[in-house]
Amino acid sequence: MKVCKECNLKFDAKTHNQKYCSGECCRIATNKRIMEKYYQKKARLNGLERLCGCGSTLSRYNSDDTCSVCDSKNKKNKRYLAMEAMSNVISSTKKV
Repeated sequence: MKVCKECNLKFDAKTHNQKYCSGECCRIATNKRIMEKYYQKKARLNGLERLCGCGSTLSRYNSDDTCSVCDSKNKKNKRYLAMEAMSNVISSTKKV
């Protein structure tokens, strides 16, 4: 037995990842998510002040949650970690 994420009724799931008891509850939840995203975007474009993790103010045209400086730092860090992982794999295969 699972509990519907929309109406909180118990139901027998037909699949292991079923979240809603019916198509109606699924449609209602989907429409809620769509409207939430719509209003978030509308508020952002109307000038809602948002801050990056580093404290800088985000532009209303930036749909991300990070500024360009933090974004480039994250990309460089990801590249570095990927290269380090590849070098570890290469060095471990040479030892064998």
